[in-house]
Amino acid sequence: PQLFFFGLVLVTILALIPAPSVPQAIQFWDKAQHALAFAALAITGCGAFPQRVKLVCIGLLTHGALIEVLQSTLTTTRFGDVFDWLADGVGVLVGVSIYLYVLPKCTVK
Repeated sequence: PQLFFFGLVLVTILALIPAPSVPQAIQFWDKAQHALAFAALAITGCGAFPQRVKLVCIGLLTHGALIEVLQSTLTTTRFGDVFDWLADGVGVLVGVSIYLYVLPKCTVK
């Protein structure tokens, strides 16, 4: 659980600290960063709470939405974006899929 909570705090801080303007040409990379961060959170969250996978997913989606609201209301250099939240959701889906379908096949028996 410590790794999951550390990741959750780290992602939140990185999402809320001031950031330089992101050129439009690299907007894809911004969405990829969202997806990768939330995939990692989903994998570590499901690993920390294997009996609560659905709750972890709901919590991460809610947290992603909250980050977008906070970016719109608390910062002047960040802006909430529904497409960032959708990228978070894609990341959660990818992370849960890896946790459920890939990682079990990687364990040595």
